[in-house]
Amino acid sequence: MPLKLLTWNIQAAIGTARYTDYVMRVHRQVLHTAAKTSTLETIAETIRPADLVCLQEVDLGGRRAGFRCQANAIAEQSGHAHLVIQENRVIRGISRHGNAILSRYPLSNVRDLKLPGRVPGRGCLIATVEAETHFDVACVHLSLGRRDQALQLDFLASHLPHHGRWVVMGDFNCGLHASAVEDFLQHMRAEFGHQAPPTYPSWRPQKAYDHILAGRGLALNQYLPGEEICSDHLNVTAELDLD
Repeated sequence: MPLKLLTWNIQAAIGTARYTDYVMRVHRQVLHTAAKTSTLETIAETIRPADLVCLQEVDLGGRRAGFRCQANAIAEQSGHAHLVIQENRVIRGISRHGNAILSRYPLSNVRDLKLPGRVPGRGCLIATVEAETHFDVACVHLSLGRRDQALQLDFLASHLPHHGRWVVMGDFNCGLHASAVEDFLQHMRAEFGHQAPPTYPSWRPQKAYDHILAGRGLALNQYLPGEEICSDHLNVTAELDLD
């Protein structure tokens, strides 16, 4: 049976659904609201069928999250028994930015890596997934600048296994034809054999920023964007063949 994968930048459950929401819902950047609870429930229900999930822009317990870790709230409702989190940036009194990996398989050898860049606060969370065939999964959220993206993907490459059994999921903030991604795939001797769907902005997708990549020891199938607008990014799903 293939594993079902999903990656999603959940925008801390702020729920941007149109350009005007960046202004009209700006208070959600600093305050918790009842609408966020509903959004987290929708996110949990959406990811429930997935075996392995990578989430970015998760608030790990800041004021805007009601001082509760959003990753814990999602995992409790989605039924994923295994959860690891990574805190990357704290704005005191407001937010705790981070990444999370949720899994139906045990996670081991967890590595909390801080990505290089001109502005600190970007991270990569790596864990070994103890499925029938073990492989490493990396949850990433890259910076906006091309130079930083190149530095960060070079850094990531140095922490992935050489045998090719790895998956990288996350918000790359760039397309697959960006030089940093092409160089990364070439360095890792990996290929991407699917059409990368646009995921941003979620209500009118134009940019393919969110990706699932796999090493040469694994194969991806059924690569699709999600439909749920719970964030300014759509999720991406795929099936991972471990044979």
